[in-house]
Amino acid sequence: MNDTPDHIHKKQLEIILSKTPGQRFLMGLQMMEDVRQLVISGIRKERPGISDKELKIAFISRYYKNDLSEERLKDVIGWIMKQ
Repeated sequence: MNDTPDHIHKKQLEIILSKTPGQRFLMGLQMMEDVRQLVISGIRKERPGISDKELKIAFISRYYKNDLSEERLKDVIGWIMKQ
C-alpha cells in the first residue's frame, strides 16, 4: 500500500537521510519496538488476563506468521511451552 503523496515521501526521505547513520539505526530500533508494543497491546486487548507464556506464544504466532513455516512455528511454540 502506498498512500503517501510523492512530495511528502520525498520530504520524509530528506529528513531521514539528514540523520547520521547512528541516528537512523536508533530510529529503526525504536520503530521495531513500537511495532512490538502495538502487537502486544492488540493481543492483550483481545485476551485480557493472558499469561506471560501465552502472550509469548500469541506474539510469535502473530508477528512471524508469514515468516515461519507452520512446522517451525509449532517447534518454537513447543520450546516456549517447555520453559
